[in-house]
Amino acid sequence: MNLRFRQFSLSLYRMFPALAVLFVLLVTQGCPVASAQDRHFTLNSTQIIPLTNDLTGRDHELIVFLPNSYNDSTDKVYPVLYYMDGYWDTPLLNSIHGQLVYDNVIPELIMVGFSYPGKDANYGALRGGDLAPSSKNDDKKGAAAFLQFIEKSVIPFIESRYRADPAHRAISGNSLGGLFTVYAMYEKPGLFQRFIAISPAVGWGPQSLPARDEAYAAENSSMPARLFLSYGSDEYPPFRDPIIAFQDQLANRHYEGFALLNYKIDGERHSGVKSEGYSRGLRWVFKDIAPKGPSGLEREISGRH
Repeated sequence: MNLRFRQFSLSLYRMFPALAVLFVLLVTQGCPVASAQDRHFTLNSTQIIPLTNDLTGRDHELIVFLPNSYNDSTDKVYPVLYYMDGYWDTPLLNSIHGQLVYDNVIPELIMVGFSYPGKDANYGALRGGDLAPSSKNDDKKGAAAFLQFIEKSVIPFIESRYRADPAHRAISGNSLGGLFTVYAMYEKPGLFQRFIAISPAVGWGPQSLPARDEAYAAENSSMPARLFLSYGSDEYPPFRDPIIAFQDQLANRHYEGFALLNYKIDGERHSGVKSEGYSRGLRWVFKDIAPKGPSGLEREISGRH
C-alpha cells in the first residue's frame, strides 16, 4: 500500500470510519458488489408469448402471469385480467395482485398484459396506433383492429392454453388504455364482464366516449358490465374535467345490469393514479366473486382458515 493511499485512507477514516473500512476492502480484496451487478430481478411467475395481429401485421407480446396455486390446483379455473401497457405496468400489477390475494379481497387471477417486442420499442407511438379509435372508423386500424385481434386471436389462445374462465373476463388500462377499455365495453358488450378505466382519455378523437355513450343509449337500455372509472384530483384540468362530466353522464344513465363505481384519487396526477386505481379497481370489479374467509394476516395469527 503506497504512501498516498495510506494518507487518503487515514483521512477518510477520521471523517467516516465505516466508509473507510469498506473502501480499503474494495481496493485491496476486490469488489464483491461487482458480481451482484450481473444479477437481475425477474418475475418468475410470468411468461412472454409472441403473437402477430393479422389485420395490421404488427407484432405483439403477451406477458402472461399465473397465480401461485395454478400448477398445484389442476381442477381450478381462474378469472382473467387483460391489461394494457404491460411493458410499464406488469411489476405494479404483480405486486398489487399479491397484496390483494393475501388480504383475501380478490380471487387469484391469470393476468395478460399487452406489450411489443424489441429492446428499443417506441411504446408511446405503438400504443397510440392500437388503443385510439381511428378517425375514419376503419375496422382495420386503431382500436377496432386491436379489439378484433383480442377477440379473435388473444382470448382464444389464452382460453385454449390456460385454465381461464370465460365467464369472468376483465379488461383494464390507464389513459389511452382506459379509453380503449371503455371503448371495448361499448363495441363488444359481453366480451368482457369487468372493466377498470383509470383516467381514461374520454375526449380523444372525433367520437369521444360521451358521444359513444349517447349513441349506445339511443339503441340499448342494458349494459352487462361492472365498471370502475377513476381520475386524479390533481390531473391537468382540461384532461380531468371531461372524465368528471363522463362519470356524471354514466351515473345518470341507469343501464339495466350495469354496476358503476366512480372514484376520485386525491392528490395524484396522471401517472400517479395507477397504484390506487388498480388496487381499488380490482377490488370493485371482482367484489361479487371475492373469496370468503379471513385475510392472510388473520390466518397467520389466529390459525383460522
